[in-house]
Amino acid sequence: MAPDGLHWPLAGARTGQVVVVARWQAGPGNRSTVTAALEHLAVESRAEAGCLGYEAYDGLDGEIILVERYADHAALDAHRTSEHFRRLAVGRIVPLLAHREVVVASVE
Repeated sequence: MAPDGLHWPLAGARTGQVVVVARWQAGPGNRSTVTAALEHLAVESRAEAGCLGYEAYDGLDGEIILVERYADHAALDAHRTSEHFRRLAVGRIVPLLAHREVVVASVE
Protein backbone atom coordinates (compact mmCIF):
# COMPACT_ATOMS: atom_id res chain seq x y z
CA MET A 1 0.00 0.00 0.00
CA ALA A 2 2.82 2.44 0.75
CA PRO A 3 3.98 4.00 -2.52
CA ASP A 4 7.58 3.59 -3.61
CA GLY A 5 9.94 6.21 -2.24
CA LEU A 6 8.37 6.56 1.20
CA HIS A 7 10.81 6.43 4.07
CA TRP A 8 10.71 3.96 6.93
CA PRO A 9 8.86 5.89 9.68
CA LEU A 10 11.16 4.56 12.43
CA ALA A 11 14.37 5.84 10.86
CA GLY A 12 16.06 8.16 13.32
CA ALA A 13 13.81 7.23 16.26
CA ARG A 14 15.04 8.76 19.51
CA THR A 15 14.58 8.08 23.20
CA GLY A 16 11.20 9.25 24.49
CA GLN A 17 9.43 9.03 21.17
CA VAL A 18 6.38 6.78 20.84
CA VAL A 19 5.87 4.10 18.19
CA VAL A 20 2.53 2.60 17.24
CA VAL A 21 2.23 -0.56 15.17
CA ALA A 22 -1.30 -1.52 14.20
CA ARG A 23 -2.53 -4.56 12.31
CA TRP A 24 -5.90 -4.23 10.61
CA GLN A 25 -7.93 -6.84 8.76
CA ALA A 26 -10.84 -5.38 6.85
CA GLY A 27 -14.12 -7.25 6.99
CA PRO A 28 -15.35 -8.99 3.83
CA GLY A 29 -15.91 -6.50 1.02
CA ASN A 30 -14.59 -3.56 3.06
CA ARG A 31 -10.92 -3.34 2.08
CA SER A 32 -11.28 -0.66 -0.62
CA THR A 33 -13.41 1.53 1.65
CA VAL A 34 -10.92 1.10 4.51
CA THR A 35 -7.90 1.92 2.33
CA ALA A 36 -9.60 4.98 0.83
CA ALA A 37 -10.40 6.37 4.29
CA LEU A 38 -6.89 5.44 5.48
CA GLU A 39 -5.32 7.53 2.71
CA HIS A 40 -7.11 10.61 4.07
CA LEU A 41 -6.28 9.68 7.66
CA ALA A 42 -2.58 9.30 6.81
CA VAL A 43 -2.38 12.70 5.10
CA GLU A 44 -4.09 14.49 7.98
CA SER A 45 -2.07 12.60 10.60
CA ARG A 46 1.26 13.44 8.94
CA ALA A 47 0.31 17.13 9.17
CA GLU A 48 0.08 16.95 12.98
CA ALA A 49 2.87 18.82 14.76
CA GLY A 50 3.95 15.78 16.83
CA CYS A 51 3.66 13.13 14.11
CA LEU A 52 7.14 12.05 12.96
CA GLY A 53 6.09 9.21 10.66
CA TYR A 54 2.88 7.54 9.48
CA GLU A 55 2.92 4.82 6.83
CA ALA A 56 0.66 1.94 5.81
CA TYR A 57 1.93 -1.31 4.30
CA ASP A 58 0.29 -4.36 2.79
CA GLY A 59 0.66 -7.38 5.05
CA LEU A 60 -0.09 -11.04 4.54
CA ASP A 61 -3.59 -12.18 3.57
CA GLY A 62 -4.79 -8.65 2.89
CA GLU A 63 -3.77 -7.33 6.28
CA ILE A 64 -2.94 -3.62 6.59
CA ILE A 65 0.05 -2.72 8.77
CA LEU A 66 0.38 0.82 10.12
CA VAL A 67 3.67 2.12 11.53
CA GLU A 68 3.44 5.48 13.25
CA ARG A 69 5.93 7.56 15.27
CA TYR A 70 5.17 10.49 17.56
CA ALA A 71 7.39 12.96 19.40
CA ASP A 72 6.01 11.84 22.77
CA HIS A 73 2.90 10.54 24.52
CA ALA A 74 1.29 13.99 24.42
CA ALA A 75 1.58 13.97 20.62
CA LEU A 76 -0.01 10.51 20.46
CA ASP A 77 -2.82 11.70 22.75
CA ALA A 78 -3.34 14.73 20.49
CA HIS A 79 -3.55 12.40 17.49
CA ARG A 80 -6.09 10.13 19.17
CA THR A 81 -8.30 13.05 20.19
CA SER A 82 -8.05 14.92 16.87
CA GLU A 83 -11.17 15.53 14.82
CA HIS A 84 -9.79 13.64 11.82
CA PHE A 85 -8.88 10.57 13.91
CA ARG A 86 -12.33 10.44 15.50
CA ARG A 87 -14.08 11.02 12.17
CA LEU A 88 -11.99 8.72 9.96
CA ALA A 89 -10.47 6.03 12.21
CA VAL A 90 -13.14 5.67 14.89
CA GLY A 91 -16.16 6.67 12.81
CA ARG A 92 -15.43 5.14 9.40
CA ILE A 93 -12.60 2.60 9.54
CA VAL A 94 -12.91 0.68 12.81
CA PRO A 95 -16.55 -0.37 12.18
CA LEU A 96 -15.41 -2.01 8.92
CA LEU A 97 -12.61 -4.08 10.46
CA ALA A 98 -12.89 -7.78 11.22
CA HIS A 99 -9.75 -7.63 13.38
CA ARG A 100 -7.67 -4.85 14.88
CA GLU A 101 -4.52 -5.06 17.00
CA VAL A 102 -2.55 -2.03 18.22
CA VAL A 103 0.78 -2.01 20.03
CA VAL A 104 2.18 1.20 21.56
CA ALA A 105 5.82 1.34 22.65
CA SER A 106 8.22 4.00 23.89
CA VAL A 107 11.64 4.27 22.30
CA GLU A 108 14.38 3.70 24.86
